[in-house]
Amino acid sequence: MAQPKTARNTVPTSSIRTSGGTAVAVRPTTKGPMLTHEQISRRAHEIWLKKGCKPGQDEQNWLEAEAQLRAEMARR
Repeated sequence: MAQPKTARNTVPTSSIRTSGGTAVAVRPTTKGPMLTHEQISRRAHEIWLKKGCKPGQDEQNWLEAEAQLRAEMARR
C-alpha cells in the first residue's frame, strides 16, 4: 500500500492552537514537565494584558508563557 503524500517541511505537532484566526503548529517537547494548552493559554493571555493588549505578539506571548510556567514547575 502506498504511503500518503505529505507536504514538505512539515513538523510533527502535539497540538494546533489558533490565535487571531491563524492556526499555529506547536512542536511536541520531550523535556520538562507537561503543561496543558489551557495553562499556557491563560498565562499568555495574562502576558498580553500586562503588555497592553498589543496585536501581533501572540507567538511571543505564548513562548514567554511556556518559559515562565516551565521555570515555575522546575522550582517545585
